[in-house]
Amino acid sequence: MDHTADPSEAELSRLQKPLEMFRARTRRLRIHPQEKLLLAIISVQLVVLPWALGGMYLWTHWISLAVAALGFTVALIPRDYTEDHTGQGSFRLVMWPKLVNFPVFWLGLVFLAYVVCQGLNPSWQFVQNERGVWWMHRIAHCEWLPAGVRVPIERGGPWRRLLVYTAVWLSVCALWIGVTRRRSLQVLFMVIAANGMALALLGLFQRLLGNGKIFWFFNSPNGSFFSSFIYKNHAGAFLNLTLFVSCGVAGWYYLRGLRRLEKSNPAGIFVFFTTFIAINVLISFSRGATMVMLLFLAGAIAGFGYQQLTAPSGLRRPIVLITLIIFFGYFLKTGLDALNTGPAWTQFARAFSSEDLSAKSRALATTASMEMLRDDWLTGCGAGSYVFLFLNYQQHYPDLWKHDGVLPLWEHAHNDLVEFPIELGVLGLLPLLGAALYFGVRLLRSFFWYNPLSTCIVFGLGLTLGHARYDFVFQNPAILLTFCLMLVAATQFNEFEEATGKG
Repeated sequence: MDHTADPSEAELSRLQKPLEMFRARTRRLRIHPQEKLLLAIISVQLVVLPWALGGMYLWTHWISLAVAALGFTVALIPRDYTEDHTGQGSFRLVMWPKLVNFPVFWLGLVFLAYVVCQGLNPSWQFVQNERGVWWMHRIAHCEWLPAGVRVPIERGGPWRRLLVYTAVWLSVCALWIGVTRRRSLQVLFMVIAANGMALALLGLFQRLLGNGKIFWFFNSPNGSFFSSFIYKNHAGAFLNLTLFVSCGVAGWYYLRGLRRLEKSNPAGIFVFFTTFIAINVLISFSRGATMVMLLFLAGAIAGFGYQQLTAPSGLRRPIVLITLIIFFGYFLKTGLDALNTGPAWTQFARAFSSEDLSAKSRALATTASMEMLRDDWLTGCGAGSYVFLFLNYQQHYPDLWKHDGVLPLWEHAHNDLVEFPIELGVLGLLPLLGAALYFGVRLLRSFFWYNPLSTCIVFGLGLTLGHARYDFVFQNPAILLTFCLMLVAATQFNEFEEATGKG
């Protein structure tokens, strides 16, 4: 017979208390409902805009602006945090001081005011006759203020560009002030990667089963479309952005799994995403995007190899590395062979040929654009005005004319690093450069290169800037928005990791 007395309630309480404290420490804290709502709004904008034909039409600008304004409003609403959200006490968080202390908010406000000034002070007037022929007429304006063009908003001009820039500015501010948890940014990165995978699937099906129309029913104004984008180079550039994120998420999960001794994690899924998106960048026939993709993957592989060579023995998994390379290398080769990507490689190689007429015409257009820049280098000729004013310079270069004597319309310079200064001038670029410097300093101060996710994103965004030297990637609203939000999210994610530890 067991005479051992049952433990008293006091003893049970004493024995369970350490376990309860351990569970309390390891319990995942809840994300605030308002932060979840903001995350959903930003995700909707990031997902819908590329599917809405890349956001190139006026109606998409209004939708993007409305969603951005909603997200900005939600981000500013004060939040009541409880112990479930903080793990400590309850408090009320007022959001507007963080906005006021955010330099990019004020820099963006100055930039938008600058564009408004250009719109209110037009120096050129759009004129069209009954036959549809149009030209630009010089009009009186205030010489010492930034000037622009007066054109119907359906065609472009400063007011249309203002819609795009305002939506991006509102979304950037909303993300910065409204997201307070690293897990929220993880979800956002996964949304970007998954959206890239979905767009790549659409592009693949269009290549295999398409009928020459976007979504099988929309007649694209540009025959060289891919996926949901009316211009293949925009599709390739956007897919690259999602590839950077997917590769970074895969690296982050892989290294976290090594530190935590996890038996499995989602890293393999995102490596698959990266591989599949890379194949679709190639079959998009975008030479600039293919070059960026190859440079990025080469850098990522080199960085991963360096990490494996220099990491402590406990963080090395050579067998896993070899298995991944063999498996996904085989998948990549099989996919390329099945899709008959020979023409894509041929077109890519043609970019380095001296007989490439497209490269020659773009180089000549850049030369003509530099003349345009020299005439209005300080204040610019107005946001969204390039397509209307470049004709004055294009006519001086016979090689930019068609063989039948018709002057083709160059909507963009195919060189964003020249087109933005042309339209905005040095004064208009200063707020943008200030915002880039702000995020750059914060990334450097938080040692972003120790984080695989932020490293992949920063490296990829740098390559995208290089791509913009040879194309007009940032004239696409979906690319511009995703690029800016990726920069903000990478900065926040790296700082959250530094503050909470890398576990």
